[in-house]
Amino acid sequence: MGMLSVFGMYSVRGKEIFSPLTDNGDSRDYEDRATHGQTMKREVVDLNYIIFVVECYVGVLGVDADAMKILLQAVTRKEVDILKSNDILSVLQASSMLQFESIQKTCVEMIVHQCLTVSTCLQTMLIADELDLITLHHKAQALALWEFSEAKETDAFLELPIDYVEKYLQNDGLNITQGEFEVFEAGLSWLQDKPEERKGYVLRILECIRFADIPLSDIKTMLLYPVISENKEYVQIVQCVIGIKEGRNPEEIFAIAESDMQAQTSRVSLEADAEMLLDEEENYVSEQNKLRQCKCVSMKSKFRVYDETVKVLNNYCCCCTSVEDPVTPVEDGESAVEASDPSRSDLCGRDHIQFSAAAVPFAKQLLSRSPRALPLFPCVVGHKREQCFRQRDSSDGNGGKVTAGGGKPYLIYFQEGKTQYPMPFLHLSKASEGPVEPTGYKVICTGQDLYMIGGEYLLGYGNWHQSIWKYDVIREMWDFETSISSPRRHHSVCCLGGYIYIIGGFGRHRVIMDSVEKYHIRSRCWSRCASLPHNLYSAACCAYKEQIFVFGPQVYFYHPSSDNWFIMPEAALPSNTAFTCAMPHGEWIYLTGAYSRELVRFSPKFGIADVDGQTSRFESLGYFLHNTSNTCLVHDNIYSFSTDEDNNMYVEAYSVTKGTFHVLWSGHADTQDSNGVTDFSPKHSIGCFPLIKY
Repeated sequence: MGMLSVFGMYSVRGKEIFSPLTDNGDSRDYEDRATHGQTMKREVVDLNYIIFVVECYVGVLGVDADAMKILLQAVTRKEVDILKSNDILSVLQASSMLQFESIQKTCVEMIVHQCLTVSTCLQTMLIADELDLITLHHKAQALALWEFSEAKETDAFLELPIDYVEKYLQNDGLNITQGEFEVFEAGLSWLQDKPEERKGYVLRILECIRFADIPLSDIKTMLLYPVISENKEYVQIVQCVIGIKEGRNPEEIFAIAESDMQAQTSRVSLEADAEMLLDEEENYVSEQNKLRQCKCVSMKSKFRVYDETVKVLNNYCCCCTSVEDPVTPVEDGESAVEASDPSRSDLCGRDHIQFSAAAVPFAKQLLSRSPRALPLFPCVVGHKREQCFRQRDSSDGNGGKVTAGGGKPYLIYFQEGKTQYPMPFLHLSKASEGPVEPTGYKVICTGQDLYMIGGEYLLGYGNWHQSIWKYDVIREMWDFETSISSPRRHHSVCCLGGYIYIIGGFGRHRVIMDSVEKYHIRSRCWSRCASLPHNLYSAACCAYKEQIFVFGPQVYFYHPSSDNWFIMPEAALPSNTAFTCAMPHGEWIYLTGAYSRELVRFSPKFGIADVDGQTSRFESLGYFLHNTSNTCLVHDNIYSFSTDEDNNMYVEAYSVTKGTFHVLWSGHADTQDSNGVTDFSPKHSIGCFPLIKY
């Protein structure tokens, strides 16, 4: 029951009003319990009059008037169309403030399933955090992080408070599509939206940027922006970052911190030293005018400070130096800290270095931030039984075991170092709606969406699964996407440039196909592509450097711009080899086969000489312990999910950087740590891919 489910006493124009409305819709006269020995009779107030009263006080209560009307209507009606409100977030705020839990729950569900978009995710994230709505905040934040390139262009981003901007831009899971400089541009837009109010937050914005991941040329470009160039402190910090990235030793950069210049750590002491040195130089000038000849026989190092400029002059004559005269360094050189054109890029010479005492440690801090990494987890489509594992007596006739059975199709992920065992994540319910689970269908992941494509029910009956279903991981909803134009099973699928490519497979009458089709995700339109050079099914394929590579009897690659297939020269597959999974990484494509344990890598650019002196584009890297029926690459690790004939399951990994194999988990369908997982689809790889899980 909400705080206003039973209204207290209001005073309008001197009249005390009472409302006995309850959250179940009752509106009747009733006797209030005795208070201080007296009994009070409350009169029924018409709902419209209550609304009038509330409207008089919504300003005091801090509740939106339209949202308040929705709440009051919910008291007396079984169903309320919350979407009629101009701002469902206001209804959410009001229901949370006044503890209308049922309305709050309805609002959260409607926001997640219908109203959560790129334009609303940041505002939703902010409100959900203020109301402590953890689930809604998590989903809104996930969408804001993944759609960063678009979310940063919204008005909601420009209205975020500095604490939320800082937290948002610092997040390791920020999906950067155009490089880390994109984060600087986002922060700059936020600063320039209210320049006077936000000019003191520049350093906090700079701390959000991973300078180690920005090219040197882009960092130099930062010096051209007024928000940086008009502030000497910011110029020094950025120039110091440039100097360190150019390979200069920070300790050498800050050479002015000599033993006799330790007071430079503060601006006050620096100015004091400046006055002292200028007075000292005036004395030298006076003496020079008197003697008209330099009689100084000693040469010593000295500092000159004027207009916040520090110069370390080595081996010069003290008495021959005038403040008015330009200082010309002698052959031994000089180290300078001086104001210069911020856009100047030649900071390579030691003779022109300009940093305050605080600039170097701050610059080193900016460069020490680790690179961003999306929260990717290896996922595989397998099967999970419905009944939970439980201990049984041996007398039950089943030997104390639980029979696994076929199970239902599930998306299963493995989080190395945390879960340490497979975790069923999502029931692929659309694969269970037919008479049986389809054969030869594929599940792929692109961004935050899963696509279920193709397959056939009951082989030989011509009953095809032609619908393509999309599952939104954030909104947790299945939606019908489109229908596949040519029914097929055991096809290959990959994504490139906003298209889903469907390659080969079995068609009607079990004919192996060479046709290729592509589906544009945004426009939801199909297009026919050039046919493969060879009929293929279950072939390994991947997108590599704006091309599609397919591994059949030979290696084929496709140019989307010209719509042509080509055969890779000198790239015939090794004998008795059939690859079913291809994973691009750097300059290589890593390959595995469903009935093999070997891990092979392929070079699209150059040949590799083997031990016999023969040149090939394929190189064997070693062997997993079990057949690699399902593999995927996450960051720098290749994960293999396998199931043997005895229902033993294994999760193995290969480190691309270290070149080592190791077993992460092994179990059986009957064991408790399998979490009900019965297999990892050993006969046909339905889907194995990295999944973003915020």
